[in-house]
Amino acid sequence: MKRIPVIPRIDYKEKIEALGFDFHGDYWREEAYYCFTVDEINSLEEATREAYRMYCEAVQHILEYRSGFMEHILNIPEEVCERIRESWDADELSLYGRFDFMLAKDGTPKILEFNADTPTSLLEAAIIQWQWKEDVFPNCDQYNGIHEGLVQSWKDIFPEGGDIHFAGALENNEDTGTLQYLASTAMEAGFSTRVLDMDALNLQDGRFFDPAGEPVKRCFKLYPWEWMADESPDGCLADVKWLEPIWKLLMSNKAILCVLSDLFPTSPYVLPCYMSRPQSGLFCKKPIFSREGHNVSVQEIRNWEERVYIAETEGDYNTGSYVYQEYASPTPYGGRYPVIGSWVIGGEPAGIGIRENRMEITDNMSEFVPHVIM
Repeated sequence: MKRIPVIPRIDYKEKIEALGFDFHGDYWREEAYYCFTVDEINSLEEATREAYRMYCEAVQHILEYRSGFMEHILNIPEEVCERIRESWDADELSLYGRFDFMLAKDGTPKILEFNADTPTSLLEAAIIQWQWKEDVFPNCDQYNGIHEGLVQSWKDIFPEGGDIHFAGALENNEDTGTLQYLASTAMEAGFSTRVLDMDALNLQDGRFFDPAGEPVKRCFKLYPWEWMADESPDGCLADVKWLEPIWKLLMSNKAILCVLSDLFPTSPYVLPCYMSRPQSGLFCKKPIFSREGHNVSVQEIRNWEERVYIAETEGDYNTGSYVYQEYASPTPYGGRYPVIGSWVIGGEPAGIGIRENRMEITDNMSEFVPHVIM
């Protein structure tokens, strides 16, 4: 993988905004791109497929052998835990998720986390970087079947057709853009859609209704399951076909990294991870529930005492438990530290998007940079 400077398109802002990417700010960058070989892309695809398989096996293991994981580590209400089991046993289908990988010095992808429930940076990965490639490198390829995968997945998940509601925090421009893009893929698949604020959903007698009084039968929510389980356990039990399915709550936390480490200690993709502070070493300390790199630090531990190696990022997730994931120092590319977001659509690897940062911890100040295959 190489990071190569390139001249930005003169009219790129107008072009990406015409595609609905009006919340880009300084986040979208095209004065450089990442270049991959076919072998490197094949390696990423295989790592993604294997990572998803391991995560699914970890969920099965938790449900069979770690009865206290949901109640005591994730603090999920008992009745919601039962709904999670039912959802998993019914094989409720997933639409999407995004693994965050770091490439080790030998090129091996290392799992940093799995954004299994509410991943964003979707529009830019699926549509915006493809437009850039078509304009700048029309004869090159890009690892990007995300859009086509989404359109097909709607048909697979809801073969009966019908209406789909899309709910989230509409005061957040990125969330709104993500919801609108996903709704457009559902419309392309033949569905009628409605986008609304999560707070506009009204729970009555075990069912949700929209502001027009229409029952919500199918709903994609860009709203974390752990928030919903805490705020409205009854809402988690409502008669709605949710996306993501509620079993994704078991994947969308950092504690599962410890289960993964226990089950697959020899996997080249898995970094050792612990629920309690190790005796010594360099570790990335992460809250069990956090997003956008908030409240993450790197700690040097000696005789169980922590010393700050890289200061904790800002955020509001520092009130709960943490995990300690072995720190693998990232390789800089042109003074930037990239994280490869590898998308799983309908249970299959579908493409990548790259965010980079000037510091070693990727946070919400990271920048999106396109890629090609040469």
